[in-house]
Amino acid sequence: MASGDTISKAEVRVHFHEKTGSNTVDVEIHTKSKEDSKPVHKSRVIPYLFERAGSWWPNPKFDSEILEKEQWESYFPQTRRRFQYALFYILIACIAWVIFFATIQTKNMVYFLIGTLVLLVIIALLLGFTYTKHYKKYYLPTSFVVTLLVCLGILLPYIFDNTDLSTVGTFTATVELLLMMYSVIPMPLFVTVIIGLSYSLIFEFLTAYKHDYMRQSYFIIGKVLLHLCIHLMGLHIFTMKQVQQRSTFWKIGQSILAQNDLQIEKQIKEKMIHSLMPPKVANEVMKSREGKDDEMDDVRTRKRGSRSKARAKGEIIFRPFNMNTMNDVSILFADIVGFTKMSSNKTAEHLVALLNDLFGRFDKLCEKCGCEKISTLGDCYYCVSGCPEPRQGHARCCVEMGLGMIKAIEEFDRDHNEQVNMRVGVHTGTVLCGIVGTRRFKFDVWSNDVSLANTMESSGLPGRVHLSEATYEFLKDEYEVEDGPLVKGQF
Repeated sequence: MASGDTISKAEVRVHFHEKTGSNTVDVEIHTKSKEDSKPVHKSRVIPYLFERAGSWWPNPKFDSEILEKEQWESYFPQTRRRFQYALFYILIACIAWVIFFATIQTKNMVYFLIGTLVLLVIIALLLGFTYTKHYKKYYLPTSFVVTLLVCLGILLPYIFDNTDLSTVGTFTATVELLLMMYSVIPMPLFVTVIIGLSYSLIFEFLTAYKHDYMRQSYFIIGKVLLHLCIHLMGLHIFTMKQVQQRSTFWKIGQSILAQNDLQIEKQIKEKMIHSLMPPKVANEVMKSREGKDDEMDDVRTRKRGSRSKARAKGEIIFRPFNMNTMNDVSILFADIVGFTKMSSNKTAEHLVALLNDLFGRFDKLCEKCGCEKISTLGDCYYCVSGCPEPRQGHARCCVEMGLGMIKAIEEFDRDHNEQVNMRVGVHTGTVLCGIVGTRRFKFDVWSNDVSLANTMESSGLPGRVHLSEATYEFLKDEYEVEDGPLVKGQF
């Protein structure tokens, strides 16, 4: 990557290899095209109502159809609930009108009562429909039917010569209906505006037709201004509701993305730590680190603004120093015979690729046989079994590992047309194990028995697993063995 590139111009994909038994982490960086790198918005005079807002300012929406669809899906339960509250309100209003019409004595009372009861039944049925799974598909026709029924319910009394209803009462119902259309009845803005303006014109025309005094100029001007204010208030409520929903959705989405990024970083960190040390040791290190982080947060909270030191001088920041003594641990050392000859006619890149392939096979075999890889030293590979956790059959695990390595290098020779072999030595004894170093630290084992295992490897024969007497005591007659060369030295 050039020095002028920025991380925002690349897409990073992280892949973990868990099924293969490998602890590797692959990171792919894909550079975006020039079109993807363009800013989402172009500069304009009208301010944006929220992040990723579309260009049509009066009806706020995301500039992405995918974002808009996801936002609608997320907020649909809340939209349904608000619409159900509106239907409950209409039901209560219908019940109140039924009681009112049943108590007054007018010549048109029967018609008003029947009409209100019909409206009440239809609204009740539609309310029940909103609780079904089909409402999501037909929510728009349902909203349109409810709006049309309520509009007709308010306007139909004008068919009578004497409506028995005051203009104040009908206008109050009109205000309630218009505000409900803009706030709680889910319809697109242009549908709401068309129905609302049409209703206002029809209502005022019928009111002026039925009442002569409403035809005076100051009444007309006043009613026009009142309706204009109601529609402006409704537009404001509608716009603010849409802006609030999308702003909240965007912030929640950004928070979830940030949490996912932190989770990925945590997984990468855990994978890296597990690749450096056994799982048990890695878990102890991470657990101790979490405790230190919590403690440091408390210290920062109590001493915010002060210059007191949060950590004692000389304290190990990343991990506590811990060393364990383990008995009955089998140690395997393996060395490639013919490595010098193999490396003499190859480039460094080719040689490293061959070693990576071979050691990758050993790593899979190590996990399969129940061993714990310690390290590689050039062409030397060594691992243990029974450490850092005790294990029954640790000697068998190391022997199976050694035999598997011999078989694996034979397959390696066939695949790459090479002529190398393995010399393997196994010894069982006591080891000290723990993490050493403060920078580029690693899990390691030490003891005279480890040195003896290394000697067993160097004195063995290619294509054979050289066992010490201590290891053989754990195996008895499980394998066919023969006397090997005597290893001299006092350990």
